[in-house]
Amino acid sequence: MADEIPMPMSEADLRTLVPFGAEASLKYAECEKKSYPTCTYIWGVPDSADALRVQMGGKPDGDKLMTIFAQAKSAQDFDRVLSTYKDAVPLEYLGVAAVWSEARDQLSLITDDYMVIHVNVEIPELEDTKAVATQVAAYLLAAR
Repeated sequence: MADEIPMPMSEADLRTLVPFGAEASLKYAECEKKSYPTCTYIWGVPDSADALRVQMGGKPDGDKLMTIFAQAKSAQDFDRVLSTYKDAVPLEYLGVAAVWSEARDQLSLITDDYMVIHVNVEIPELEDTKAVATQVAAYLLAAR
């Protein structure tokens, strides 16, 4: 269920799904209950400012992946999610329905048990964030 806070993916799993530079490491991995259970991953080359950012209550700097899980009651709930997207492009082979938003760098899907999963990718140097989001979504579906 979406109310359960998932365990963060391991660095090894994350490295198979997202691009890591040779010097990069996983700087932050946490799953917590915000509005919905949300996992945040930040990776990159460690720098001296990261400790200060964390000490001041922030997060380290780097590439970022977020996964958000929400339990819908029906397929129509996904239609409401889609109504907030101005640029939704349908994707095949992920859940019951899935869309990609270039403006948000986010993939959203719904499963047959009405779990809505959002995968948000913030990797500035990456040209094809959709491909990474699709890989992460496929991994999350397989892990369910």
